[in-house]
Amino acid sequence: MKKLSGSRMVFLYVTIVIVSVVSLVSALSLYSSIKNLLVEERGRKALGVSIAVAKIIEQDYTSFRKLLDVEDYEEGNYDWSYYIKMQQVFQEINVQSNVKFVYCGKRISPEEMVYLFDGESPGSKLFSPLGSGDDLDAIEKKVYSEKRPNYTSIVADSDWGELLTGVAPIRDPYTGEAVAHVGVDVSAEQIYSSLAGIKKLIVINAILFVIITSLIIYKLLSMNLFFMENDYLTGLHSKGYEERFLEQLIKKSTISGKSFPLIMIDFDDFKVINDEYGHHFGDCVLKQVADIIQVCTRSIDCCARYGGDEFIIVLPEANLEYASFVCHWLLKEVSKLSLKTKDGRPVPVSISIGVALWKRGMTAEQILEQADKALYHSKGDGKGRMVIYREGFAQ
Repeated sequence: MKKLSGSRMVFLYVTIVIVSVVSLVSALSLYSSIKNLLVEERGRKALGVSIAVAKIIEQDYTSFRKLLDVEDYEEGNYDWSYYIKMQQVFQEINVQSNVKFVYCGKRISPEEMVYLFDGESPGSKLFSPLGSGDDLDAIEKKVYSEKRPNYTSIVADSDWGELLTGVAPIRDPYTGEAVAHVGVDVSAEQIYSSLAGIKKLIVINAILFVIITSLIIYKLLSMNLFFMENDYLTGLHSKGYEERFLEQLIKKSTISGKSFPLIMIDFDDFKVINDEYGHHFGDCVLKQVADIIQVCTRSIDCCARYGGDEFIIVLPEANLEYASFVCHWLLKEVSKLSLKTKDGRPVPVSISIGVALWKRGMTAEQILEQADKALYHSKGDGKGRMVIYREGFAQ
């Protein structure tokens, strides 16, 4: 790929920054959306379990009501067998549904509740015995006031950690009143665990997107630079590249004081070739002569298609003797070209060459003008030859 520099590198860096920012914003947005989906999914799971457990309790509302009406939950004041049976149900639900907590409580004041059933194993640190008190949280208060199930997003609790809670009311089948509630807590750790893998995947994809996009942009800029600096047909440099090369060489040569030659090449009667054999054949002629130019010149030389059937060669760190050598080599090789039409007719190809030597104080326009005058005299002297500019030439 063509090496970029200057404004193109600045453009590439700015584009990479913009692509990176856009990719980061998109990644964060995607991560947030996935997190919200996971939160909603886990919250609905907690809600679904709480509703199911509330329905189980309501199926034997008579036994539950007796337990509900007890004020002092001392042993002997309530139906022990019913309590033990429901404890086992809650523990089984806790294990099978893979939730963190499942419990049932009743409101004893606008701000307080007592536990009736708890899915934790009795004796564990997290177990809440029958009749033990706790504060009603916001979602539980809301369920009592609205008499319908609801769930939270992730809520941080100093005692229980980060949880999503689903709460369903237990209703009196006769009055519809919310007489108790079932709460189901799902740990947010399950969400964060799922998000960890997703975050890694999103980050990797975002990095790959930035890298691939940057490579594509770099390739496109390189291709753009190549086509700006090179002629698409011949593979030689473009006129724009030659002009920049010549200006830079003049600046360097002005400092060093070294002269250099410039060669201007033009086909003889190229219009006849195009008119008689077609432009496609003419393009093939241009390409073959361009190939010869590349063979006869050095890697440091600037060989450019100046326009149409005209070429320019700039020879840094060279003299007129070397330029004459290159020109005679070019004339010899072009004369050896064996070009034929589709029906086998030979097509002669000839070029004329003008050479000028840059000297300190000359501009790019002046050396090009001198080479053009030399080329004019080359054509006037019979074509197919080389002429070096000298003082006294008239256009």
